[in-house]
Amino acid sequence: MKLDDIALHLENAIEEGKKVVHCHGCFDLLHHGHIKHFEAAKKFGDILVVSLTEDRHVNKGPDRPFFNHNIRAQNIAALEVVDYVAINYHPTAITAIEAIKPNFFVKGQDYKNIDEDVTGGILLEKNEVEKHGGQLVFTEEVQFSSSHLINKFFDQKDETAKEFLSEIKGNYNHKHFVSMFDEISKKKVLIVGDIIMDAYQFVNPIGKASKSPTITATQENLEVYAGGVLAVANHVADFVDEVILVTTFGENRDQSYWETIQDNLHDKVKLIAIETPNHPTVVKSRIISKVFRHKLFEIIEINQQPLEGEVEEKLLEALNSSIKEIDLCLVADFGHGVLTERVIRLLQQKAPYLAVNAQTNSANLGYNLLTKYSACNYFSIDKAEAHLALHERQGDIMSLQKRLMELTNSECSSVTLGVNGTSVMDKDDRVVSPIFNTDVVDTIGAGDAYLSITSLLAQHGASIQEIAFVGNAVGALAVKIIGNKSYIQRTDLLKYLKTLLA
Repeated sequence: MKLDDIALHLENAIEEGKKVVHCHGCFDLLHHGHIKHFEAAKKFGDILVVSLTEDRHVNKGPDRPFFNHNIRAQNIAALEVVDYVAINYHPTAITAIEAIKPNFFVKGQDYKNIDEDVTGGILLEKNEVEKHGGQLVFTEEVQFSSSHLINKFFDQKDETAKEFLSEIKGNYNHKHFVSMFDEISKKKVLIVGDIIMDAYQFVNPIGKASKSPTITATQENLEVYAGGVLAVANHVADFVDEVILVTTFGENRDQSYWETIQDNLHDKVKLIAIETPNHPTVVKSRIISKVFRHKLFEIIEINQQPLEGEVEEKLLEALNSSIKEIDLCLVADFGHGVLTERVIRLLQQKAPYLAVNAQTNSANLGYNLLTKYSACNYFSIDKAEAHLALHERQGDIMSLQKRLMELTNSECSSVTLGVNGTSVMDKDDRVVSPIFNTDVVDTIGAGDAYLSITSLLAQHGASIQEIAFVGNAVGALAVKIIGNKSYIQRTDLLKYLKTLLA
């Protein structure tokens, strides 16, 4: 039943003086705890309305909800104690509360401490209920966790992942990570790197041309995302107090992306962009099959000549003035010109903590290696980049990673291994974390998301086990995002960690 329809049905009952009770949640895998919660809630009034969150707004991780919203609604509707059920197609309960205007909005006792709510949603719900003359109340019933039951009985992760998560649960709880990210939220970060605009031209392939090996397709929608160092800055910004982004930008052949760049940056990011007269902003245009997301072709707009001396001087000046009061300098080096030898030298000499990624891509293959950094505190690269950096096609990743740490004088490092997870190493030990999610939408940008959050953890002094766990959770969220359409948010990550630790 729709929320507005329920509200109409309730009008006569309210006129008769009956009290309306409202429960809201995900209710994935309906269990005994939910039933006792509904029974206790019904005692506050006469009519019990339950609203549940639509699938796309259940931010508990890439493999949730386990049951879709229609099944969840049908399960709740089958309970005698429940009078009305509605699917809430909005991200929060506010719209549902506004429509129902309950006398009592009922939550479980695990929500009683509002200060521990990482989403801030309970306080908003309380305010909305009270605005309509209602009251926020709590039940005190036996508790079960849908996430725990799903993890225990329905989890489709392989045994290696289950064993790793079991070990994590033995060492850490959710409050530990909330506390850690609370401390990280006070930090100031300087980010340096190349802007990349990711243009996704979606098409619908209709066949092969009759006289040439050419795919013919109808043109669909075009989407442009803020990629490269812009994506890194957006990921970091939701976790820290302040972000300073130093980069370059230029005029492109057909249009200026300056407004798009500004419109797509997180509010916390202070952008210092040096204009380059002869270097366009790098644009990577990908032709994508709309239905199956297959990448058919890619076109790149770029000038691979060195930056002009005047531009380099302005970069150095901006970095010198920005680096004085930061906690961490994060380098997202895509090999497109911003990280010159002089810029690297300055960062290595003056950064209080330097985290680095030197990425290999089609435009710089073999020329943008991690080893151009002789000193950093932390680096994050993928397996192919590790092999390239040491000019070794073979060799086990553990020995390659150790040698790269010696060459860069780093204290900690991550090498992402694709479907095989992540290798995180410090000077004393190594942890290999398996992946948590195999349902991939797009891998582009996942490494940047991993670099962004694990750099914060490494600078904070997190253990390699914590870095591996959180980093792979970030990766699992990132591969569900097409391109850099959105960024990793602190609330979503903490909710996913809670799901994994249940």
